[in-house]
Amino acid sequence: MEEALRGKRAVCYVRVSTEEQTEYSPDSQKKAIADYADAHGIALLPDGCYADIGISGRRAGNRPAFLEMLARARERPRPFELVLVWKFSRFSRSRSDSIVYKQQLRRLGISVVSVTEPICGDPTAVLMEALLEAMDEYYSLNLGEEVRRGMREKFRRGGVVTGAPFGYRVEQGRFVLCPEEAEAVRRMRAWRGEGCSYREIAERLNDGAVRTRRGGAFHGREVSYILHNPIYWGYQRWDGQLVRGDFPRIFPDEPPSL
Repeated sequence: MEEALRGKRAVCYVRVSTEEQTEYSPDSQKKAIADYADAHGIALLPDGCYADIGISGRRAGNRPAFLEMLARARERPRPFELVLVWKFSRFSRSRSDSIVYKQQLRRLGISVVSVTEPICGDPTAVLMEALLEAMDEYYSLNLGEEVRRGMREKFRRGGVVTGAPFGYRVEQGRFVLCPEEAEAVRRMRAWRGEGCSYREIAERLNDGAVRTRRGGAFHGREVSYILHNPIYWGYQRWDGQLVRGDFPRIFPDEPPSL
């Protein structure tokens, strides 16, 4: 197989997700690929490095550099014959995606090569590559479950598992009050108690120059969402659960309905 690679043109694809802590950095992956190309007489294209940073490998459609590489592979004349990766898991952690996109590349005369997982050129290569892909997908699924388990435990202990809603900010892993926003939330509830509609409350907020977290004007739907969010009564909702959180409450009483 080594002789079959010599003289071929190649691009490299590197990926680092936010979940996996044991993987090589982008620069380390690039160096391993460059060393492999040099040792096997492969010509790496100067503009042929594609990198997706902080992106999961489970869905190719969410990886812009990967999609750009595939688009270039379809150009004529064919710009390269190889895609070099540090491990096959960098190409994809989904067996279905891996099969589909490798097949697309093969039809274009392009092979995917892992520089750290050498596979011989005989029929057993198909089996070995399938086993590696299955192991990668299992690792990805198991990692996702470990992340969810950690989130559930953090949630159970009252830690922050979502972004800070209007009225709060996050400090050292806990929700703390934003005084001005918290006061606006209290006014919303008071106006609602006076019989104002959500649209009328939004208009009052806008007239008073109160803005949403993104700096925009309020609409009735934002007001409705806020006044139905259990966070302001001291509860967090996540993954179908509702648990009392360890953070300040904007509304001191118990919510009318959860």
